[in-house]
Amino acid sequence: MTVTRKELRIGVAGAGRMGRIHIMNILEARNLRITAICSVIPVELEWARDSVPEAELFTSFEEFISKDTFDAVLIVTPNGLHAQQVCTALANRKHVFCEKPISPDAKSAWAVYHESLKYPHLKVACGFPRRYAPAYVAAAQKVRNGEIGDIITLRSQTTDLIMDNDYFVNYIKTSGGIFVDCCIHDIDVCLFLLGKDSLPSHAYATGTTNVFPVFKEFGDVDDGMGLVNFADGKTIINVYGSRDNRHGHHSMTEVIGTKGRILINGQPRLYNIDVSDDSGTRMEGPDTQMEVFEIAFKKEIEAFRDWILEDKQPNFNLKDAAKAVSIGAALMDSLHKKGQVDVVTC
Repeated sequence: MTVTRKELRIGVAGAGRMGRIHIMNILEARNLRITAICSVIPVELEWARDSVPEAELFTSFEEFISKDTFDAVLIVTPNGLHAQQVCTALANRKHVFCEKPISPDAKSAWAVYHESLKYPHLKVACGFPRRYAPAYVAAAQKVRNGEIGDIITLRSQTTDLIMDNDYFVNYIKTSGGIFVDCCIHDIDVCLFLLGKDSLPSHAYATGTTNVFPVFKEFGDVDDGMGLVNFADGKTIINVYGSRDNRHGHHSMTEVIGTKGRILINGQPRLYNIDVSDDSGTRMEGPDTQMEVFEIAFKKEIEAFRDWILEDKQPNFNLKDAAKAVSIGAALMDSLHKKGQVDVVTC
């Protein structure tokens, strides 16, 4: 669908936690208008009715996506629905912004990528906000400029504030696993910083359930570490994920090159200040990634808008999104098999 107007009309599928964040960001942005919202959950529809009263509400995705009242769809539904809904949206001539992951399994993730190639006139983005976080964008530019030479190793982590409650445990049951859910941000941002179409070849992962023993019943871990080799034999990615960080959320990435290194978010700071008092000197850290990447979530939506309305090239990369799922799935496979596995790409 070619958009010639100066405003992008958006339909939103899903109005849960992430859906609401995206909806509020869209409402604050220029040249974006929400005209339809779809959900099967009554409380989400009630929230949508109060927050976006001008939007038409739907409970059927098929009815919703067939409407010509919007040009692009934002998909913020459960992970298992993403692949089919993206393909359905494309068939209905809609541009697509899909929350990560593009699919929870490698086969369908690559199927979505190949399906998107059949619609060159439509834009398809998978939302990975770190690609729009200022520190990561600046680091990527330094890498592109050759300031640290050729990349040897990338190390990245996502460590989340511990949440010991039923909601969190139930979420982990269907999350897809620590490497597909939590560390997929690290995998993708490493691919972004790497900046070239390199294919992963092998993966190895290990992990523990010292804090949440129940996660073992789900085939998951509360702390996991993975190593990924690439087919060119020149690059290694190391990712670490934790769901039991005591001091809050801490996303950190290190790029090591032949001429130096770049460290991004080395300290878990919410603000660039230190507080000194009778207790000593301390920094203030964030509880969630939303606090760290608030600007990035807004910028990725604006970049999607500008990609469609003005054809400005974005940082989105759907092939990388499929690679990230392949790598995450391979790491989970390795975790279960307790050995090295091949990374399947196609």
